[in-house]
Amino acid sequence: MGHVERRKRETLLQFLWHLSDLIAILVAFALGYWLRFHSPLVGPLWDLSKGIPPLAHYLAAAGATAVVWILVFHAFGLYRFRLRWEGPAVSTLLRASLLGMVLTAGIAFFYRDVTFSRIAVPLIWIIAVPLLHVGRRAMLALAARITRRAPLRFVIIGRTAQGMRIARALAGGGAIRHDPIGVLAGPGEPLAADLEEEPLPLLGRYDEIGAVVARERIDRVIVALPLVQQHGLIEVLRQCRPLDVDVEFVPDLMAWIPQPGQFDEIDGVPLASLRRIRLAGWNGVVKRALDLAITIPVLIFLGPLMLLLAVVIKLTSPGPVFFRQRRVGRDRKFFEMIKFRSMRVDAEEATGPVWTDALDQRRTAIGRFMRTWSLDELPQLLNVLRGEMSLVGPRPERPYFVERFEQLVPGYFERHAVKSGITGWAQVNGLRGNVPIEERTRFDLHYIENWSLGFDLRILVLTLRSILAQRGH
Repeated sequence: MGHVERRKRETLLQFLWHLSDLIAILVAFALGYWLRFHSPLVGPLWDLSKGIPPLAHYLAAAGATAVVWILVFHAFGLYRFRLRWEGPAVSTLLRASLLGMVLTAGIAFFYRDVTFSRIAVPLIWIIAVPLLHVGRRAMLALAARITRRAPLRFVIIGRTAQGMRIARALAGGGAIRHDPIGVLAGPGEPLAADLEEEPLPLLGRYDEIGAVVARERIDRVIVALPLVQQHGLIEVLRQCRPLDVDVEFVPDLMAWIPQPGQFDEIDGVPLASLRRIRLAGWNGVVKRALDLAITIPVLIFLGPLMLLLAVVIKLTSPGPVFFRQRRVGRDRKFFEMIKFRSMRVDAEEATGPVWTDALDQRRTAIGRFMRTWSLDELPQLLNVLRGEMSLVGPRPERPYFVERFEQLVPGYFERHAVKSGITGWAQVNGLRGNVPIEERTRFDLHYIENWSLGFDLRILVLTLRSILAQRGH
């Protein structure tokens, strides 16, 4: 069956996932509409004083929501097929659907011709999540049932721990069944079988792969040779080229690379990128959309509070309301970070640039209160709105500190490959203020290398929890 059949099966499963997600969203809207406006709960729990909107409005909203949610699910990798996968974790589905609902609500905020019940929106989300989960599990079972009579047959080349790990994972089950046929020894590897360490039958040497594929009707050949033996790959490719078989390679070099590489080509010559920034291209567009979808409603909602704080600062302490300070952002570009002024105007005249601490005596009375609840950070939402910062990212530092840290801390400059953030992975792990910069840098680089929308949402939730717990800095 080979490559084409395998791709057909993967495409079938991805199509089934899209279909089940679409059905789940439409059903959730229909059930949410019924519960809110026609169920026995109307009256005891909520009234109909504002009337019953047409069902057509909710069905149209369901279609628009499905488009947004499916795009978000793609960003979360919920349609990406993996070798051995039982489907996304419930937590991933929760985060993705919650983000989809936030984005949908943000779009609906600017669409005034039709209003939606504030009760119906959370009802729809609560109904949608289990429907999405059950639908995806059902599609996995259906795909497995469709393909179980003709499992893909595979062999491993290389008697290595990586090869055995892949063999166990594929043979363990999943939506697309695989049957392990055996293993072939790589260059210089012994031909004597070791049944305790090697559960697969030994079929011969790597240079016999052509005959093995034809004799055993193999669909996938997985080459898992150590780095010093990878010259054997040339012979494997030569013999498999005329055969209808999928050949995959486990590069031993990947053990030294902290994240998956990306492949490109220039004039027909393939290039493997051994280092890439996840927050680029469409990922950057999606992150920017999340920033705006959250920032604009929050600014509108907290506008009265920000105005009140500005008045109190002006009345209780001489000096400007806002504190503007030059910081270093993405690509080492300078920008002015805005905060509510929480210290005396002459705070650094005697000390020069220094970090603050929890007992800093230079704070004003209102400044201590704002810092306890992180209210002094609110004007940075304007930096986010202008595109100078993001909601989540490494905290920006002053040029004075950046110059010092780049000389002292390996990899520190990589923090500037992405936008600075109001909060970050280091901050929610308690690394605030005057703490070892090496530790903060380690957490910031982990965030950059492992970014996802789910990761951003997790950090935002942890930040909110920290603020409510009054863990000011």
